[in-house]
Amino acid sequence: MAGWKSLFPVDLAEESRLSRREFARFLALVSAGFTGGIGYLALRTKPLDGAPAPASQTPPDALRICRADDVTPGNSFLFTFRDAQDRCILVHTPQGAWKAYRQTCTHLGCAVRWDGRGLECPCHNGRFDVEQGFPTQGPPTRPLSALAVDVVDGEVWVRGDLPKPGGAA
Repeated sequence: MAGWKSLFPVDLAEESRLSRREFARFLALVSAGFTGGIGYLALRTKPLDGAPAPASQTPPDALRICRADDVTPGNSFLFTFRDAQDRCILVHTPQGAWKAYRQTCTHLGCAVRWDGRGLECPCHNGRFDVEQGFPTQGPPTRPLSALAVDVVDGEVWVRGDLPKPGGAA
């Protein structure tokens, strides 16, 4: 007898011993097992629905940036938000509004700066609208990440990320 035949001692005549009905029963049993396992996992996560979000998903507390008097209309102020690498820019627009964005250009990550008229990326001549952070010129196609800004008792506070705006301008 060949080597492989000793490892698989099934005679050709006995191959069809498993009927269709037995095979269907086997498939039904395995399917029921998988369904039961998935149901168990779904029920197991139910108690976690009311639990507080993990710390990494919880927005950070508000951060005091500066006094409102420190940044005159038409000027900007650079700051870091979550850590030293999270560089951001606060803009006091000529119209008096406060806007804050992550300072990273959405094209290749260069530092965005305020030039008195709008936000510009000097690396590839990209420009962004200061009102919503939409790209208006150059290679960037995605808006800047905006931060929520509040002015309370003469102090400027940043409270976290704003949702991404809809379609590009």
